[in-house]
Amino acid sequence: MKWRVPVVDDACPWMLALDTSNLVASLALGPAGEDSGRIGAEIVWNAGRHQTTTVLAEVDHLLRLANVETSQLGAVAVATGPGSFNALRVGMSVAKGLAFSLDLPIFGIGTLDIAAMGVAHAGKQVRAFVEAGRGRVVVGDFRLVNGQLELHGPLEHRTVDQLADGLIEPTILAGELGLADRNTLGQKQHVILPLPSEGRRRAAVLLDLASARWRDGEPDDLLALEPIYLHSQPAGAATSERKR
Repeated sequence: MKWRVPVVDDACPWMLALDTSNLVASLALGPAGEDSGRIGAEIVWNAGRHQTTTVLAEVDHLLRLANVETSQLGAVAVATGPGSFNALRVGMSVAKGLAFSLDLPIFGIGTLDIAAMGVAHAGKQVRAFVEAGRGRVVVGDFRLVNGQLELHGPLEHRTVDQLADGLIEPTILAGELGLADRNTLGQKQHVILPLPSEGRRRAAVLLDLASARWRDGEPDDLLALEPIYLHSQPAGAATSERKR
């Protein structure tokens, strides 16, 4: 697939990344390729239920921080979920609107992939999770395969106190936790808790993952790309047996 490469001072275009999977939103801006010598910007804020009125304003804020015009964008990346219905819909709508209006390639990355890759440097198995509303989290297990983290088995709906259930080896829990939940889960067998700042999803990680696909020329189909909501089950219900 061919796409327009904007005219910029560097051959490597800018990529905008948006993660609005839940109440905490994150945006990042950076070069799509490597070794360009340019530094972008990143914003993380508690958007609450106001993504509809704040995301576009924060995108504009991000571009101004990096002194980048929309005409200099060369690609858009977006977290595809699972996550909160309204939050995901806002991020996807903004990303697709920019990609369509500016004729840019779009790259969708799973929310749990972003969470897992944020702690991949530790070289451990990862159980990534994201809030999905109504007291639930959506969980995915990532195993090391040839030194790389890969999603293993289906995603599951659980409550936070079930996050350590079924762990059979030391595993990093990657996702946002309050202090009380960290204290409780930290005492359970096989649980490794990263620092709060490491466990929190960042759009900068989304940017890294999407940039790898940009370099390989693997964008998503703009019309076919849709969020993954996974709102069909109550808290604590597992989708199916996991492979062990």
